[in-house]
Amino acid sequence: MRSTFVIMALVVISPLMAGCGPAPQPLWSNDSRHFFFPKSDGSILQFDLEQRATRTFLNPGAQRPCLVALSPREPAICFANAGLGSEGRSAQVGFGMLTDGKIGWSDPTNWGDMNGVRQVAVTSCFWSAAGERILVWSQHKLAVPDLIKSSTPFGSFAVFDVKSKKLTELTTTPPAVILAQAIHVSPLCPSGQGYLGMKLADNGPKFVFVSWDGWEYPLAVSDEAAESLDLRKEMQTGTAFAAILNVKSTEGAVDEKWIRNCFPLPQGVWTDDVLRFTLRTGTIAIDIKKRRIEKEPLTPSQQQEFAAITTADDADSGWRTIQTAAFREGDFALHCRQRADSLQARVDLIDRKLARRRVLLEGTLPANFFVHHLFPAPDGRHILVSLLDATGKQAELHLIQSDGQITEKIEAGASY
Repeated sequence: MRSTFVIMALVVISPLMAGCGPAPQPLWSNDSRHFFFPKSDGSILQFDLEQRATRTFLNPGAQRPCLVALSPREPAICFANAGLGSEGRSAQVGFGMLTDGKIGWSDPTNWGDMNGVRQVAVTSCFWSAAGERILVWSQHKLAVPDLIKSSTPFGSFAVFDVKSKKLTELTTTPPAVILAQAIHVSPLCPSGQGYLGMKLADNGPKFVFVSWDGWEYPLAVSDEAAESLDLRKEMQTGTAFAAILNVKSTEGAVDEKWIRNCFPLPQGVWTDDVLRFTLRTGTIAIDIKKRRIEKEPLTPSQQQEFAAITTADDADSGWRTIQTAAFREGDFALHCRQRADSLQARVDLIDRKLARRRVLLEGTLPANFFVHHLFPAPDGRHILVSLLDATGKQAELHLIQSDGQITEKIEAGASY
């Protein structure tokens, strides 16, 4: 399983991306009419495309939501408030109705020492496909070295039962939230039977399927997938684990060939209970039912797209393509690119039919784990771009329509 190191490394390539926890991510409504964005003051911004108007969906407070979740059954979203400490933890789940904007909270649940000191933690929520469970992940905003040494390394998780309204902290393998953030997907299986778990160990992460009744099933890695996900030799020992987690390594920077295998950051897609994400060397398929991680060959169109990205990056060696997203209709796509050894970023508009490009937006990236910056609407007619301004202190959202026009620029408050 040493070769699955690179999956973790998707979030930590740049030495300037000092890992310090999850970053806020916008969420589209299923009908593509709204999106929601968590702000650093604890509030949640809502934007309505038809009215071209914003509102504060959740007022500022002590909570620190980084990722909210949509209900699969009714027009509602959920978010969480959590506290983490060395001797105790607490959490509660909030709900907001999209029809009237009403907000409600579950009763807070405590674990460990009731009087122990706790700090407000950033939270991510994932709603199961059947709607009966909500996974709550909470994590400190700490630099990775401090996070590793903390009493709750990487985070804590609990499951909220929607029917009984009870929040339970589980003792099973934690969900693969770090991977899920890197490929922008939920760790919950669409069948509703459980979640993709990830065990952290000195010799690399190991993946398991965890059913809701507590059984854990290890996932084997095929030889082809192992070869596709291989790392350079000095990264295959236990001593390299700190480097994978973005602790500065004495071994030096990761080589360019390895970087190109990881970028652009892939978008994860669940099909039944198979999670797929595509790297330059092939598509990685995590099959929950077969209990296998396998490699699938690239399609001709995927090969052509990666070749075009390589050509563009070679021609403009100061920049690297870190994410792409295409509109469902028309010939345009967006490429988010990062300047070498810098947090400077730009978004290029790509005319795929005429094979040309131009700079559409400029900004900076958060000094954080690598996350996605391009968020296509479910109907494919718009792409939301999330960047920081030139100072790196203010978050900005840009709404791009399928003809490449910027239709909205939204000031999203201080950066996380």
